[in-house]
Amino acid sequence: MDYWSRGGRTSTGNGTLLCSHHHHVIHKEDWRIRVRNGVPWFVPPAHLDPKREPRRNHYFRC
Repeated sequence: MDYWSRGGRTSTGNGTLLCSHHHHVIHKEDWRIRVRNGVPWFVPPAHLDPKREPRRNHYFRC
């Protein structure tokens, strides 16, 4: 996903829903979001996961 603040498009295909708290955590802690087949995967910052392995929310399945 290309953040709007970094030149990304404003569209539903380039976004995901987050609550306000997690929206700010994503930016403040340098998380990345990758969308695969319409499903957001969250890449943690290196200080939480040195391998930066993508993870997703498995509570809500698509």
